[in-house]
Amino acid sequence: MLKSLKTPSLQRLDIREIKLEELEFEEPKKPIMKSPTHKLYKGQYNKFAVAIKRYTYTANTTPSEVRSIFKKEVETMKRFESPNILRMFGICVQDEDGPCPNYLIVMEFCEKGSLREVLSGKDKLSWGRRARMSLDAAQGLYRLHQSEEKFKVHGCISSGKFLVDDGYRVKLGCFELAKTETSLRRDKKGNSTSVHYCSPQQLQNVHHSYNKACEIYSIGIVLWEIATRQIPFKDMSEKEVSQKVCAEKFKEPLPEDCPKCFVKLIDACRSYDAFQRPSAGVLVDKLRKVVQEMEDD
Repeated sequence: MLKSLKTPSLQRLDIREIKLEELEFEEPKKPIMKSPTHKLYKGQYNKFAVAIKRYTYTANTTPSEVRSIFKKEVETMKRFESPNILRMFGICVQDEDGPCPNYLIVMEFCEKGSLREVLSGKDKLSWGRRARMSLDAAQGLYRLHQSEEKFKVHGCISSGKFLVDDGYRVKLGCFELAKTETSLRRDKKGNSTSVHYCSPQQLQNVHHSYNKACEIYSIGIVLWEIATRQIPFKDMSEKEVSQKVCAEKFKEPLPEDCPKCFVKLIDACRSYDAFQRPSAGVLVDKLRKVVQEMEDD
C-alpha cells in the first residue's frame, strides 16, 4: 500500500509550464530523432520517461506570446486525456533572457516508436495483438471525435502519427499543443494528409471539406497496414493512387489468413462512399467484438 502511494501517477500530473531543473536529459548527446524543425531527446520528468522536443529554428515568437497561447490550449488538451492519446506534460522555456530562447515540448515517451516502425520491424504480432492495436488506434480517434460539441478531427492520420509503448498499447499523437507548436515553427503550414491516406472525395476535389468520414477512411488504411504490415500503395505516384482509388475504386487486398470479421471492418472503413463508412464510435464497438472473437478462438 505504502509503495503504491509513493509511486508517481501519470494521471496526477497537470499540463503546465515546466522548469528546466525539473527535467533530466543530456542535450549534447545524440537525439533519438531529427527533423528540419526539431530534435527529439529521451529524458525524465517526475521519474517518468519522457520525450523532449527541442525546436532548432524557432519563429520570432516571444516567451510571453508562447505562454499565452499555451495556457489557452491546455484547457482544450485536458478534454483529450485518454490511455490511447499521447500524454502531454507541458512546455519549458530555456535561456529565456538570452538572444535566442529555446522552447521544449515535453510529452510521454513511447519505447517502441511509431506504429509504422513497429510494423516494419521484426516483432512477432499475432492476429489477436493486431486486433488490440487496431482497437487502441480507433479508441484514440474516437476520443478526439467525441471530445467537443463542435467535433474535432486530427487532420493528418497515418501510421506514423500513432506511437506504441512497451506493452504494445497504441496512442494517437502529433496533434497535442498544435497551436503552441505552430507559434514556435518558422514554417506555419499545418499538417496535410499524405495522398496514400486521402479519401476518394479528397482525391477527386482538393476543396472537399475535411471531415470525420475522411478520417475514418484514413484509419481504414492504417488498419490495413496493421493487418498486412506493408506500406500502402507502395511505389505508386500520386496520380496512380488517385487513378486506383477514384476511377477503379480499388482496395489493396488483405492476407488470406486475416480473420473475416477483421476484413469486413477494414473494408467498411475503406468504402468508396463516405456514408458507408462507420463512425469512430461504431468502429470501436465492432473492433471490441473482433478482439473478443479472437480471444475466444
